[in-house]
Amino acid sequence: METIMTKKTNISTFIDLFCMVLGTIITAFALNMFTIPAGLLSGGVSGFSQLLNHFIPINVGVYYFLLNIPLLILGYIYLGKKFSFYTILATSLVSFFLLIVPIKHIWTDDPLLSAIFGGVLNAVGCGLVLRRGGSEGGFDILSRVIAKYRNITVGKSNLIINTIIVILSGFIFNSEIALYTIISFYSSMKTYNIILNHVDRISLLIITDKGKEVNEAITKELHRGTTMWNASGGYTQKEKTVLYCVIMKGEMHQLKQIVKSADPKSFVSIISTQNVIGRFHQIW
Repeated sequence: METIMTKKTNISTFIDLFCMVLGTIITAFALNMFTIPAGLLSGGVSGFSQLLNHFIPINVGVYYFLLNIPLLILGYIYLGKKFSFYTILATSLVSFFLLIVPIKHIWTDDPLLSAIFGGVLNAVGCGLVLRRGGSEGGFDILSRVIAKYRNITVGKSNLIINTIIVILSGFIFNSEIALYTIISFYSSMKTYNIILNHVDRISLLIITDKGKEVNEAITKELHRGTTMWNASGGYTQKEKTVLYCVIMKGEMHQLKQIVKSADPKSFVSIISTQNVIGRFHQIW
């Protein structure tokens, strides 16, 4: 049994790492082949990296890595070791690929098409990494820390940051660039939401022999609360613990890994949830 679980864990880790590499390549491709050659700005730290590059022409990947260092430290302290490891890996990969992917137009030099496809591809890359339990760094880390302690979603926090970037692009470049940047942000946001299914909530009933361990793992790794009650197996008559938890659909993969690590023999029932009234942190 342990050998089977180890193999499943190894396969899952391999898929995680593969998605990390693929996602970061797509992000670097989107920036260096669409966004940067068109003179547009990306969101978050990569956008601020482009602004710094405008004044001091050092590769965007270098700025991206340096600006992420304090945010990575923040993530390690508040968001758990696994998330931090995957985020450090993804941030390093994005910085590396930004250095080696040439900055030039591909397929089109039209700023409108560059804004749309650059935004879409950037969101696809970021979404792949997020779906596997990591992040490409940047202000997503700060936003997730805020979301953990305040009921302010990552989307709302990023909207404020990206609004600042749009205003700065209007002042530093021109209003036309700012308008194209807004189009890029919008296409990125819509794609982001599709990949993360951010409007979908899921309720889970977890039946386990190790209620305390599973509860502590969910609280520590996912920062979600649970409701617990005692039960007994209808056939075995053995005592069980039932945990009830509500999460965002984009967190499903991470939760399955957490539960299976704490109790490989647990039983999980997944229920689609229309809405939640009360204290629920919509992280995405």
